[in-house]
Amino acid sequence: MAVISPTGLLGTRSPILITWNGTGSAASDIYYFKLEVYAWTGDKDVRPATPIYTIDRTSGFVDVYPTADIAPLLEAEFAPKVSKLATEDLVTMSPDSLIWVEVDYDIEYFDDPNVVNDTGTTTRFLAVYGYSHFTDKANKDIAQPILLDNLDKYFYEFDTYNMPIYLGDVGSSYERDVFKIKILGSDATTEELVVTNQTGEDAGDRVLLFPAGIPNLSNYLFNEALTGLTEPRLLDWWEIQILRGGDEVVDSRRFYNQCEMKYEPIQLQFTNQWGMWDTLTFFKASTTNLNVTKDTYRAVVGSAGASGYTWATQARGVRTYNHNANKTLTLNTGFVEEAVSSTIEQLLMSEYVLMTINRTTTRVQDTYTIAQEFRAVKVNTESLLMQKHINDKTINYTLEVEFATPENAML
Repeated sequence: MAVISPTGLLGTRSPILITWNGTGSAASDIYYFKLEVYAWTGDKDVRPATPIYTIDRTSGFVDVYPTADIAPLLEAEFAPKVSKLATEDLVTMSPDSLIWVEVDYDIEYFDDPNVVNDTGTTTRFLAVYGYSHFTDKANKDIAQPILLDNLDKYFYEFDTYNMPIYLGDVGSSYERDVFKIKILGSDATTEELVVTNQTGEDAGDRVLLFPAGIPNLSNYLFNEALTGLTEPRLLDWWEIQILRGGDEVVDSRRFYNQCEMKYEPIQLQFTNQWGMWDTLTFFKASTTNLNVTKDTYRAVVGSAGASGYTWATQARGVRTYNHNANKTLTLNTGFVEEAVSSTIEQLLMSEYVLMTINRTTTRVQDTYTIAQEFRAVKVNTESLLMQKHINDKTINYTLEVEFATPENAML
């Protein structure tokens, strides 16, 4: 192969580098370097006929290994959807949350005896709107063992959440189409189910969403007649485990049921490091600040008539127009574990943050009627001390967010 190809699950918010491997030639021998980038959301084996981008470079490589970062070209292919934020069943990701990527390359050299032309195709890999860290080095496969979210979470009774389960690339040794999910309650009650036939080859099929918030998990258990687990709202916590083989736990998350009697908890949804929807609930006091902007001009006061120049006492000399009202909110998490700092960092890094609003979710016997809307917000907080118990004893994070649209307009 004439290029070094990335493999696995890659995030487009970090560089995805396609590099000539230099086998048998020097960089100065290269006359022409061409990449054709293909990206699609459907079946892995059904590549589009035409690339979404073509990169051409001619000569001038000298001592440089030709390299192209294709991540910026792929970012526009993603469009996060909110339709599955409150799902009550096992569903796969939205079609454009993950994409297949493949690159055709064509490298021409100046003279024999070097190879006159190298052509080929890179390994077909998955990309998502996530990112890796600098210490992970180049072209990091960002897939965790299975679960593509943060650590344990704290939920209010009406908070919805869907836990992303990565099923692996199609045809890879990591791929799984049969596995067990065990739900363990704080009172030692359990429920176990076997998930099968998760073998879709569309990009979005590679991540399965499991309802994990109190309302959607309760509805899922009821709809599937799974009665082994105590109703989640009555538990102190519940843990969702991914099992394989002889009931070995290969990944798990624990969710805590947190009651808030005084304040109205506010839930933020955001795309995390792995490009999945994640969540954080702010349980304690929140304040709202209204900022109104306006333009002004000075109008002529009064008018001239047969009796001379007159004006009324209520005449407006200085007038205002183009009023816009913006709201900012200051949110407090309440006391949290030190590990929540990872969630806070990813929230600040997220380019797509929503606030759950107009929530009228209600409990009806053993199930919930889920009704909620979402509104985009911008996180104004840009600098935050990452707290540690050894220094701070109790940890509370305060963030300021602003609605991304004015109250009275679409600007």
